[in-house]
Amino acid sequence: MSVPSSAAAAPVITPNRLARYLEKKLADDRHLHYVGVQGEVSNLRVQANGNVYFSLKDKDAVLNCVAFAERAAMFPAFDNGADVIAYGEVKIYAKAASSYQLVASKLELTGVGALHAKYEELSAKLQREGLFAAERKKPAPRFPFRVALVGSPTGDGTRDFITQARQRAPHVGLRLFSTPVNGVGAVPEIVQAIRAADTSGADLVVVVRGGGSYEDLFGFSDERVVRAIAACATATVAAIGHERDQPLIELAADVRASTPSTAAQTVLPKREDLLRLVSDRSAAARRAFGNRLLRARSALDRIEHRSPVADPGRLLQARRQAVDTLRNALPVGAERQIARSRAALLPLERRLTASSPRALFERRSGRVAQLRATLERIGGDLTVKRFAGLAPLIARLRPAYLRVLARDNARLDTLKARFDANNHEALLKRGYAIVRAGGRVVRDAADAPPGTVIEAELARGTLRARVEREGTDDGEQIKLF
Repeated sequence: MSVPSSAAAAPVITPNRLARYLEKKLADDRHLHYVGVQGEVSNLRVQANGNVYFSLKDKDAVLNCVAFAERAAMFPAFDNGADVIAYGEVKIYAKAASSYQLVASKLELTGVGALHAKYEELSAKLQREGLFAAERKKPAPRFPFRVALVGSPTGDGTRDFITQARQRAPHVGLRLFSTPVNGVGAVPEIVQAIRAADTSGADLVVVVRGGGSYEDLFGFSDERVVRAIAACATATVAAIGHERDQPLIELAADVRASTPSTAAQTVLPKREDLLRLVSDRSAAARRAFGNRLLRARSALDRIEHRSPVADPGRLLQARRQAVDTLRNALPVGAERQIARSRAALLPLERRLTASSPRALFERRSGRVAQLRATLERIGGDLTVKRFAGLAPLIARLRPAYLRVLARDNARLDTLKARFDANNHEALLKRGYAIVRAGGRVVRDAADAPPGTVIEAELARGTLRARVEREGTDDGEQIKLF
């Protein structure tokens, strides 16, 4: 860098003039109008008016940032130490230390923060849909004999569940539906394995995975996996990770266990307990059946000694007397019923004759003829009166219509004259010109620095010219060097 031989050779300007010059340089750089900057948040400050100030830093530099209240209200929750990407425009704030800053209009979390924000958003959505509601959960079978296990064939969670199942309930049949439980592409395979397990005819579907990092377990918070477990017709158990981690699949499953081992201990009763229960139930059933048989025998003995069954002859005598009584009463009852039926038919016959189609037709024909004569008389009178009343109205309406038409034509002529006066082609014919630089209309001399090629559109033709001198700013020429 060369040093001027005399101080007079260096331009002398005010800090304000330099700040304005640099501000314009940044504004002219289109790459800085909207840029994303990634870094670690530090020095976070939230003002009472909602404006947020913070810094983004990496190992070599620090960038000051500001987000005004209306934009900051739409940012996800973040704090010092969070890794974020802030999007906005780079500007200079000259009133303080004349330092450049990023005016942020959008902010995204990255890494674990982004996963946590996605988790919270999806959790709220599924909660509103009712996928976590207790009333939609199915009870697990008390004594499952066929279990469909969804997990990795080499995973610790799968091994722990199988070990506990073999120790507690060797009579239960286990069928493994193998799937990767983390990594790229694992989610579609987990969904496919859950659906296959649901249609396998098992009594229970158990999804297992051992512990891991938040990122490793996030596949079990994927919306596709959660909806697959919620759609199962078979009762489901989710045992993913440890107590401190709760993937969304555990909220949608019918039963939630903190670990695969706990899941096996929860849903699979011990074989010894089942055998003891079967023995107790069998003994109780035998005692209940014996007691019921004794009660039935006692009741039968009482019936045999107290009812007519003990003397068949007496029972037959009572039945014979009842038959004789019915036989004697039958002719008399039949005659009475016939008489009542004939009496009920006479008024019905008279009503039927009066309601015959011929009688109805004769009565209706006379009535229709009367109504037709009345209608013709009334209609003729109304028509004559209406025509007589319309003639004066027509005579009054025509002059009013002509006056409205004349007034609208006059307004149309006035609007046409005003439109022609504001036509830019008419302005050009009066001696004005439209100046453009780079295809954009020039409204400020500062937008056309020296050397800029400009075009002036005239009424007839276009002129091309080059700017030789700078414009002015409030009557004062801005020129630094």
